[in-house]
Amino acid sequence: MQNDNLSLQDELRQMKSDYAYLKAEMDEQTIINRQLMERAFRNKVHVLDSNRKTAMTSAGAAILITLAASRIRGLDMRLAGMIAAFYVLMLIGYALIYRKLGKVEYGTDNVLSTVTRLRRFKRNYMIANTVLWVLVIVLMCFLFPEIHNTFRIPERGIAAIAFMCVAVLAGICIQYFMDRKVLMACDEIIDQLKDRS
Repeated sequence: MQNDNLSLQDELRQMKSDYAYLKAEMDEQTIINRQLMERAFRNKVHVLDSNRKTAMTSAGAAILITLAASRIRGLDMRLAGMIAAFYVLMLIGYALIYRKLGKVEYGTDNVLSTVTRLRRFKRNYMIANTVLWVLVIVLMCFLFPEIHNTFRIPERGIAAIAFMCVAVLAGICIQYFMDRKVLMACDEIIDQLKDRS
């Protein structure tokens, strides 16, 4: 009888030891999973931050390049002003959109507020890009005749317009992939925040 009690106590101690070991392993796995989730979240937030920095830097540089090129090449200041105004509008639009978004962090107390801000950011981002592309098309309608008239040889004017069309199409493709990446990052952040809550 005493041997049975000792055997039972040994088994009980062994089970407690196994349980403690499994609990420690589960706690460690939970910590690792949380760290992986936070790292994935930070990577998605980094997509938004890098897009903001790229858009602001590109628009600022484009303003300077446009004004410098108009001075050097003798472009009509009215057209240079229109191009610079387009980039200023782009700069202001992105600044407002990202300012309204604010800081997105993992582990914030108010998940609903963050999700709402991200959804609003997505909507505003799509609206701003649509408006900007409409403005690009309107701007090109003013630029194409000016570009054509700038060249004394009509064939060079047509070649310049063809080059501008290719540049605009390349810009549309690049912007599409950047926008897609930003919008997918927003969706993934929203999904991750919903899963966390």
